[in-house]
Amino acid sequence: MAETVDAGTMVAGAQVTRSRRWEPWLLGGIVAGLLVRLAMLLGLASWFEDMPAGVWIIEGLPWLCFAVAAFALAAMVSAPPSRLSLAGNRFRRHVVGWLIGAAVLLFMALLGPQIEPMLDVLGKSGGILVDFTGSNGLLLAAAAILIAGGLAVAGRADKVVSTPGTFERVWAVNLTAKVAAIPMILVALGVFTGGTIWTVVYSFTSSKLLPRTKWVGLDQYERLWETPRWIVSIENLLIYGVCSLVLSITIGFVLAALIDQKIRFENTFRTIILYPFALSFIVTGLVWQWLLNPDLGIQSVVRGLGWTSFTFDPLYNADIVIFGILIAGLWQGSGLVMVLMLAGLRGIDQEIWKAARVDGIPAWKTYLFIVIPMMRPVFITTLVLIASGIVRLYDLVVAQTSGGPGIASEVPAKYVYDYMFQGQNLGQGFAASTMMLLAVAIVIIPWAYLEFGGKKRHG
Repeated sequence: MAETVDAGTMVAGAQVTRSRRWEPWLLGGIVAGLLVRLAMLLGLASWFEDMPAGVWIIEGLPWLCFAVAAFALAAMVSAPPSRLSLAGNRFRRHVVGWLIGAAVLLFMALLGPQIEPMLDVLGKSGGILVDFTGSNGLLLAAAAILIAGGLAVAGRADKVVSTPGTFERVWAVNLTAKVAAIPMILVALGVFTGGTIWTVVYSFTSSKLLPRTKWVGLDQYERLWETPRWIVSIENLLIYGVCSLVLSITIGFVLAALIDQKIRFENTFRTIILYPFALSFIVTGLVWQWLLNPDLGIQSVVRGLGWTSFTFDPLYNADIVIFGILIAGLWQGSGLVMVLMLAGLRGIDQEIWKAARVDGIPAWKTYLFIVIPMMRPVFITTLVLIASGIVRLYDLVVAQTSGGPGIASEVPAKYVYDYMFQGQNLGQGFAASTMMLLAVAIVIIPWAYLEFGGKKRHG
């Protein structure tokens, strides 16, 4: 008897496994259909209006995605054991909820012209509800029905195996928290992802004061790399970036190692070192502009003490102006690096230090060959934070030099701002910002691989 039950369970488990192979297709079809429809509503439809089959693409592409989802749902229904019922299953309330939502959307879609006057009475909120009438309501109702069907199948499978499937993880587990995250998700997709794609696309156009779809291929990028101002900004960014990475990590680690010695007034010193990070880059830039002013700052004070030949005016020397900006950046950013490194050092087991002292290993060798390799995740996180700040360098330059003397302290972010908002050349600004995006991707992708790919590979 036990063997029969085990065999039946194995068969049911195999059928559920086959069912869950279709879950990504079902989920992907629903999400793709909704995203395509959203993109059309946000203006993508204008790209297809002049095409021979443009209307079909605009209206039919979301339904094509839903057709793929419906086919996947049909394949899933045929796979789970037919003897299992949904009654008493934890999925029941989710299925009923999505079906009720589908019924409401269908009601609004089919009776849109009749209920539209009533919705207008509600004012702004009623105007939002009008958007769910007609074809939009039908599309959302179809999505809700497909979700309910997927949850019903997942509910049947849930009685066979305990491992959650794709639909359980997405639509049933922590659904309230996911609904609360919808505004943030829409902002991320619409503003950040959508804006990024829009910027990259229009970097291949000849947009000037306003965006326009007059394609010029790689002309904007060719002009970009032929402009001396852009070349200077890249050179400055490389100099600032390399020096900032090396010096910030070195200074931050040394400060963290000193504070980690359980010194007196540790909290006071830690607060003083971290305080500059609480200031904005504009304030930091103005403070160091005064300090580096030869008539008011460090040079004037030292000469007043008797060293009349002393010269220290990096912001007024085109050859070293980027190092004057670097000083301000290090003053502000080293405190954050110190805090990160100190947190990593405090996470090192004290037994390691005791064992090193017993073996007679010098402190510098302990740091170099034992402690620093153990702090690899801290160093990677610090590297990413510093690198992303380097690419976005703008405030310090504007506050200290405004790009001068001449173009000696230009950086890519300032180049983008000037061309987009002052030079009225959106295409050139988009091309420059796309190159900045590429630089960020070069930093982020290896970090993501080291952080997540390595963990997945090593379990």
